[in-house]
Amino acid sequence: MKQSAEPPAFNQAKLWRESSLDDAEFLRAKYRTHSFPPHEHAEYGIGFIEQGSQAFTLNRSTRLIMPAGSVCVINPGELHEGSPATEAGWDYRMMYVSSASLQVALSDSLDDLGGVIVHFPDSVIHDDDVLSQLRAAHLCSESRGPSALEKSTRLTVALKELTRRYAQKRHQRPPSTVLPGAVKRAREYIDACISSNPSLGEIAEVAGMSPYHFLRAFKRYVGMAPHAYLIQRRVEIARHLLVKGRPIRSIAIALGYSDQAHLSREFRRFYGASPSKVVGNY
Repeated sequence: MKQSAEPPAFNQAKLWRESSLDDAEFLRAKYRTHSFPPHEHAEYGIGFIEQGSQAFTLNRSTRLIMPAGSVCVINPGELHEGSPATEAGWDYRMMYVSSASLQVALSDSLDDLGGVIVHFPDSVIHDDDVLSQLRAAHLCSESRGPSALEKSTRLTVALKELTRRYAQKRHQRPPSTVLPGAVKRAREYIDACISSNPSLGEIAEVAGMSPYHFLRAFKRYVGMAPHAYLIQRRVEIARHLLVKGRPIRSIAIALGYSDQAHLSREFRRFYGASPSKVVGNY
């Protein structure tokens, strides 16, 4: 019997986008040795553990273990990191959903949406009904058979049930996500200069602080150093462009990387596999 010439990779991931679902992005992954560095997302990260268990740290303080069957919800701007809870690692599925989509799911009419912020106070949820609906929506998004109507219906129903049971409506952001003005200006400047490699001096000047004091303030309130924030924002943008079909080399140039290999190395740190592997099948 002919054997495979190459053993399966320890860490495998696949990313895709479904344009009929308000540009929601989906991830399916098997991680055995991969650990995520501290990072945040502009969207809601909603997912569930299929096998194994994941160790999860939120906002540099709260450490949780998510076994198989757990639903995970990460609010926009929440700093988090993850790693295998055991040597067996974990298999999971995630979806990245915009604030606008969650607002629609939570509201019974468009008139109810003004100024509402959807917030999930619990990052780990144990609810078989919600798990079943999220899983059905995720599997449906990956299949070529279902219509766009079926895909959007399944996702809307799943998000509606999740938000109905576990979300809070707020009109102000949680205090932990509100940045001082100087740090907010600096972060916005980094976002605006994502491809131009701004210097520490430039960013500190925007914040109106000395470079040393700016470094301390940024890390205190954002949870990572400015260069780490720049990297994770670039990787997040790269993910958006990859699932839209843009060539990796073109993305690397647009984001200010010296070459494609540099982007691939940083992308692998966050997703456990290179961009070319992640947008293909495993």
